[in-house]
Amino acid sequence: MSQRYYEDVNVDDEIEPVEKLPTTDMAIDFFGRDNPTNPAFADAEAGKRMGIGGALVPGLLKLSWLCQYTSDWAGPEGKVRSVRAAYRRPDVADRPLLLSGRVVEKRQEDGKNLVEVEVVTIADGQPSVRGNIQVELPGRS
Repeated sequence: MSQRYYEDVNVDDEIEPVEKLPTTDMAIDFFGRDNPTNPAFADAEAGKRMGIGGALVPGLLKLSWLCQYTSDWAGPEGKVRSVRAAYRRPDVADRPLLLSGRVVEKRQEDGKNLVEVEVVTIADGQPSVRGNIQVELPGRS
């Protein structure tokens, strides 16, 4: 992972997409197999019976991947400052998710180099989580 610097970032820069494959076990183990919240989080067969098609991928798992994706892009000296997200639709395990992002704003505020990144998870061509993550990047000087 290389360091990204504020001076090298421009509005509308695209972040290289990354594909993730949330497996059934990964989705179920995120909350635990005894999760009483929704049977589809704990059992793929329950999800199929509910018409979902399998185990649900927890939204918090997708959000954590988006945060890691942005943090990796920012580099080791980058700092995630804020996260906002909206869950648009559920995703089912064992189907690929594409993480994608682009820079939508950059500014200097109180001596900090701030960059706003719009991020999204996409499955079957449709967005499932949309968010904005603000990162602080170091300057070159």
